[in-house]
Amino acid sequence: MANECIYSNPDIAGIGVRVNFYVTIICIALIPENEYTDELLDGIYKSSVIYGLSLIITAIVQTVQEQLDLYHAIVVLQITICLSVVYAYGQKRYFRSNKADFRMKLFVLLQTFTSMVCSGWYLYVWIKDSNFGSQPSCNHLVKYVLFFVDVRVTTTWLRVMFIVSSISSVFFFACVWQILYRMQQFETPPNSATPTERPPSIESPIPQLQTQSIQKSKFWRTVLRYVLEVGAAAYGVATLETIVSRNRSIIQPGENAWGFGQLIAIILTLGIFIDIIVAVREWWTKKRTPPDEHSDSRV
Repeated sequence: MANECIYSNPDIAGIGVRVNFYVTIICIALIPENEYTDELLDGIYKSSVIYGLSLIITAIVQTVQEQLDLYHAIVVLQITICLSVVYAYGQKRYFRSNKADFRMKLFVLLQTFTSMVCSGWYLYVWIKDSNFGSQPSCNHLVKYVLFFVDVRVTTTWLRVMFIVSSISSVFFFACVWQILYRMQQFETPPNSATPTERPPSIESPIPQLQTQSIQKSKFWRTVLRYVLEVGAAAYGVATLETIVSRNRSIIQPGENAWGFGQLIAIILTLGIFIDIIVAVREWWTKKRTPPDEHSDSRV
């Protein structure tokens, strides 16, 4: 009974689906935000919102049809939790940039809606727990990985932890929005000053010290952001692969079958690489263009 107890579900946990998720979260964590990458990062973020929504809709539909087992529900749970790294970019972009157009606002609202639906679905999964899904007799075999330690999904304390986190996630989203909004209010004044507001002829070391302090603060914020985002992305990827590896013995063959779901995920991943090539080409072209030609082209 312990071997190959759970039916395969490549549309949820296939290698193509996981590769698309890995590329998305790693690109968002590693690619810096600047004038050359804004369009690239916006495109990755919007694609991830659609991807997350489609994944959670698939999970809910399969749950209603009693086709989703607890193991694949855990895979969906892990992917959507890790997508929070990507969703944080969208919220930052919304609050920190005045360039956030109506389309970006719609995607942020769609992302928030997806997160709220996910929280409700998580709560349902963990309340049912050992009785959840199409194969409840196999649920006691499913393993979750917490800080690289195997934990049975039916363990009481793990169940309670996720139920509490599902309920508190609503308040967490509200707090994140408040924090990002206050960060925008804090960072706007230094950037809002115009040349006409500064004395044109007075030289003083105080503004220079302030500029150095701002630059140093900006540098350490950037370092902290990279450490947190890259660390979260690396942990999310490693945890998901560990979950797949530790539960491989209870999954029937066919988990990596190349169907429509797998192929469309890979095609979307190729789109990300094309956008990266375009962004690099744009950066290289502007770097090689002399400043005078660049200014003339603007006129």
